[in-house]
Amino acid sequence: MQFRVLGILALALTLPGCSSFSLSDIPGLGALASDTRVAGKGETAASLNEFRAAHGLKPLRSDSRLTAMAAAHAADMARRNSLDHNGFMTSRGPAGATAENVAYGCKDTACAMRLWINSSGHRKNMLRTDVSRYGLASATAANGRRYWALEVGQ
Repeated sequence: MQFRVLGILALALTLPGCSSFSLSDIPGLGALASDTRVAGKGETAASLNEFRAAHGLKPLRSDSRLTAMAAAHAADMARRNSLDHNGFMTSRGPAGATAENVAYGCKDTACAMRLWINSSGHRKNMLRTDVSRYGLASATAANGRRYWALEVGQ
């Protein structure tokens, strides 16, 4: 757990817009839910869209193209054991993704959403008014660590 927290902190300090990330803001970091559905439309839409609705924003719709991008990126991160945005500017962005959130270490969607909600840069991506669709996926590395990618776009 200590290494996961250090990894999250290191990522938060290196990603643009994430410098105000606070570990004390992450509720239940060590108490993950047992639900392990990956990118379940109902669960994902509920948590993402409930968060957006609480801020007066319209819901996002699941998009198969963005989901495929998220799945490919999550699988690539898991294969390389590297949390990053590699390829966003050269492939996913030009293909229609407006913004991207990544995370690792969470066993379920709810945990990934909590991490992103409590990180200023990721939170801003989830609250963008210029997006209408999303795609979410995760992939598990050989060492058991799960990597997550959320793509939002038009």
